[in-house]
Amino acid sequence: MKRRSASEPNSPSVGARQPAGRDRDWKAIAEIIPQMVWLAQPDGGNDYYSGRWYEFTGVPVGVAHEDGWREVAHPDDRSRVEARWEHSVTTGEKFETEYRIRHRSGEYRWILSQAAPSYDDHGRIERWFGTSTDIHAAKMTEAALARSEEQYRALLEVSAGVVWLATPDGMITEARGWKDFTGQDEDKAVGLGTLNVVHLDDRERTRQAWLAAVASAVPYQHECRVWHASGEYRWTLNSAVPIKNPDGSIREWIGTLSDIHERKQAEEQLRASEERLRLALQVGRMSAWELDLETGEISSAKNLPDLLGHSPRSLSGFLERVHPDDLHKREAFFREIAAQGASSIELRYLLPSNQVQWVGIRAEKRGPSQIVGVTFDISERKAAEEEIWRAANHDPLTGLPNRALFQQRLEQALAEAKRSETSVSFLMLDLDEFKVINDLLGHDAGDAVLREVASRLEGITRQCDTVARFGGDEFGIILVEPMRLEHSIRYAERVIKRLRQPFSYTGRKLIIKGSIGVTAFPDHHADPMALMKAADIALYRAKAQGRNRVVVYTSEMGQDIEDQAALRQQVRKALLREQFLPHYQPKIDLASGRIVGFEALARWENPSRGILTPAAFSAAFADPELGVALGKQIISRAAQDMRQWLDNGIDFGRVAVNLSSAEFNRPHLAEEVLSLLDAAKVPPERLEVEITETVLLGRSAEYAGTILRTLCERGVRIALDDFGTGYASLTHLKQFPVDHVKIDRSFVRDLEEDADDAAIVAAVISLGHSLNLAITAEGVETPGQALRLRALGCHHAQGFLYSQAVTASEVPEFIASWSNWETKSSG
Repeated sequence: MKRRSASEPNSPSVGARQPAGRDRDWKAIAEIIPQMVWLAQPDGGNDYYSGRWYEFTGVPVGVAHEDGWREVAHPDDRSRVEARWEHSVTTGEKFETEYRIRHRSGEYRWILSQAAPSYDDHGRIERWFGTSTDIHAAKMTEAALARSEEQYRALLEVSAGVVWLATPDGMITEARGWKDFTGQDEDKAVGLGTLNVVHLDDRERTRQAWLAAVASAVPYQHECRVWHASGEYRWTLNSAVPIKNPDGSIREWIGTLSDIHERKQAEEQLRASEERLRLALQVGRMSAWELDLETGEISSAKNLPDLLGHSPRSLSGFLERVHPDDLHKREAFFREIAAQGASSIELRYLLPSNQVQWVGIRAEKRGPSQIVGVTFDISERKAAEEEIWRAANHDPLTGLPNRALFQQRLEQALAEAKRSETSVSFLMLDLDEFKVINDLLGHDAGDAVLREVASRLEGITRQCDTVARFGGDEFGIILVEPMRLEHSIRYAERVIKRLRQPFSYTGRKLIIKGSIGVTAFPDHHADPMALMKAADIALYRAKAQGRNRVVVYTSEMGQDIEDQAALRQQVRKALLREQFLPHYQPKIDLASGRIVGFEALARWENPSRGILTPAAFSAAFADPELGVALGKQIISRAAQDMRQWLDNGIDFGRVAVNLSSAEFNRPHLAEEVLSLLDAAKVPPERLEVEITETVLLGRSAEYAGTILRTLCERGVRIALDDFGTGYASLTHLKQFPVDHVKIDRSFVRDLEEDADDAAIVAAVISLGHSLNLAITAEGVETPGQALRLRALGCHHAQGFLYSQAVTASEVPEFIASWSNWETKSSG
């Protein structure tokens, strides 16, 4: 029975191993006895079945491997048999159990399986000898007998239980069924012996009742507890009637003892249930009552004073203190009872203290002149519902309405404005650089800022208006009549000014700034969603124009959004047609004049508009999907170009590509870039990645550090573009693996005339030298700028002074014709 395979021939009468010598004799005997004989190894694994196994189960012995019994055993018996067998194998105890196996006829039949171990000369188990015997007929007979006995017992249980006879003076002479009921012999009931089994507390009462019945010769009926054969006292009903002679004298008494225990328990449970109901009504602050419609009187309302603070006796007294605003509910309540026979209501009730209490009432009509009902306190539930509603419709951090409630109120305000021909303004507020506060000071500081903003907005907003938090650092404001669009604009400017007032957090003063988009009905849209979309567009424009300002929606803005959507669609098609490719602008070493590399600048070969610079499709880079696809296509083409130049023996230095912040939202960006280089067989040292500080400040900052370090470890250089125009540049130089800093063209443009720009450029170059960083100036257009930069120690320069961006096919010729910077500038 243990799980171990046995190799048996496929003969119905041959076991798993051929026994030899004495074993063959033993096997011959096993094949002629009627039981199924089997052998098992000391560890429980079966290795022999006699031919009776095949005759009984229809399963060839050859496939009756060690788990063969499980294949035919009844599913409900398997685990029990296996546990018993494992116990015997472990302890050496004799194995014996009954279970069902599938007969060759298809039905399950009961067998008795037994086994005993034999031992070798060392006292170790050598083998288990077992038999399995068909006991199905006996089991069926046993089951039939059990059913018969069960039916007989059931018949006794539903019968009178005990039938007894007594003499005229009340002495018991016979008690049939007495032993079955009480467990005592019937002779113990003779005389007044029945009293011996009556509960001590009931005994005297039972005796007196029986003697009184005998003395008066009237039928007897009495309830008492009697000792039962089950080992407990059970309630019984003793009934007896006198059998009289023709002369009217009593010949004998015939009586019965009936089990009424369940009925008595049910009665007790009912009493207990009624008491629990009474207590539940009291604890649950409920009152059941009845109303007589003819007299108007209320009855059965004992705890109404606890509930309502007084004890009304009539309908008028009960309902006179209903809250005036709910009187219409009261009238509807009784109309519904009259029409449908039942109703329920929830209303406010004025207590004698004039406090308001919510109560629920359910009632139904019983007969033509009676109403029964229950009144219960629902104040806590109403308070909980109010809290749940508030939690579902308000922001947990600020307590302001959330987006869902805001939209409801906006719809209501618009509906009212349409009816009354008034105005509704909608303002969308978004905090500027809120993520910087979270990143630098932590989310606790961010939460404090959001709560402060909510407080300031509520402080300058009327109660009839609505301020809501949409989530994150975004807020919405609804302004209703008499605030029209011109007033709303002034209000928005007041909000911007109010937010800029310093805010102190843990000893630090913070300045909160925000951008607001404004739209209104009927000036712009009448639909709530359209109005919110318009405000969002205006907010986007405020952000694009430099933030910390108010912008009012115009139809032109909507057109710009549509134009951007159209542009994104065109870019998608152009990507599929691989119309984006890099053009290359050289980088010049200011000291030697040699070419040290190129910057790959994205260009769009538009079939109808010609070559387009990023200015024509920069909006596409803001789209996460398109920004990623554009970057991948430019890097892929640049890698192919570098491979071709390398194959032609052209020394182009290092090619720089720009990666947008959208691309850094993907944690595996570094692996993708390196994969493109590997596919083109371009060494990573030939690539430089240019990033702006938006990559290090936005949502992409979560992955930026890991991505940049992975690229740097493989030899890719990292350049920080537009240096000096972002936020906390020095911090980023410490945190991220930057090799190269590019001075923004805005500082180079007026380098020769503006002392401040010259000072900034000098400071950046000095910082680069101190940190051992390469410095490149962008936008160099005059020889004077180049000379000044070289004098300041700037390493490299690029700009129109040297060349515009050229195609990949023009790069080899450009490198060949280039001599050095001094020759070109002097010419």
